[in-house]
Amino acid sequence: MDRKATIAHLGQAKKTPPELQGFLNFRAGLDRRELAGDEQVAIFRIDGTDSYHVVFLERGTTLEQIEKALAAIEAVPDPKSRRVLAKALEKAAR
Repeated sequence: MDRKATIAHLGQAKKTPPELQGFLNFRAGLDRRELAGDEQVAIFRIDGTDSYHVVFLERGTTLEQIEKALAAIEAVPDPKSRRVLAKALEKAAR
């Protein structure tokens, strides 16, 4: 069963709320990534859990890639989060 993923933060890594910073740092560590602070990130809250999933929004990242990453943890973006994310990706592509 897929769980709903809702955007908890969308924007620069340095503007991540303190309560989500640990999740961001954990993902950066897994990816062996040094955070500069200007990285664009999407942090999703996974319904029915205490978990958050961090996605780094690199240039060229697609909605399909993000949905695939969420599917790997049996989650799907809720409709509103999907629209907001699609708009942010479109803006970043310009």
